[in-house]
Amino acid sequence: MMALAACEGAMEPRAQESPYHGPEVQAWVAAAQAGDQAAFSQLVKLFQRDVYGKAFSIVKNHGDADDVVQETFLRVFRALPGFRFESSFRTWLITITTRQALNFMERLRSRHESLEVEDGQDHPGLRIPESQMSSLLDEESRRLLREALPTLPPRQRQALMLKLENDWKYERIAAEMGTSVGSVKAHIFHAIQNLTRRIKGVRP
Repeated sequence: MMALAACEGAMEPRAQESPYHGPEVQAWVAAAQAGDQAAFSQLVKLFQRDVYGKAFSIVKNHGDADDVVQETFLRVFRALPGFRFESSFRTWLITITTRQALNFMERLRSRHESLEVEDGQDHPGLRIPESQMSSLLDEESRRLLREALPTLPPRQRQALMLKLENDWKYERIAAEMGTSVGSVKAHIFHAIQNLTRRIKGVRP
């Protein structure tokens, strides 16, 4: 019994040595609250895997989970001065992650509902006029297109290039990108609108 008690006593300090709750984490939080960017970077490095895991468990998509991670740490950075150490930093962080992921899903649902009609046909806003698509493909516009493509958000650029280069159906693009058909349609729609505005804006 004495040996067992001694063993349990020896194990107790280890149980308290969590990398998430140690004095070093609290020091990083306090320093980050004071504006220390390096301290905040240490917190991101330590917790980003947990934040990603929680985000992915809700949004079920790697690209969307990455977006939630970025939104979460941006939100945390802004809210950090209000953290009062009443709970662990990790608990507070995961709570914010959950809220951001749920908000992301709600925005996604609202966007899809606005881009699709009840009978499953494309929303009129997604039906790009032939003249507008053609304007992206004439000789001068192709040059401008090559210059403008890098300015698109990565997901818009990927969806548009898969459509233009391969003429894939939305379903195949969605599978390739690991997202929904509604998201693909939205990405392509916004990509074409952004490129059209840019090309019109730089024409003499």
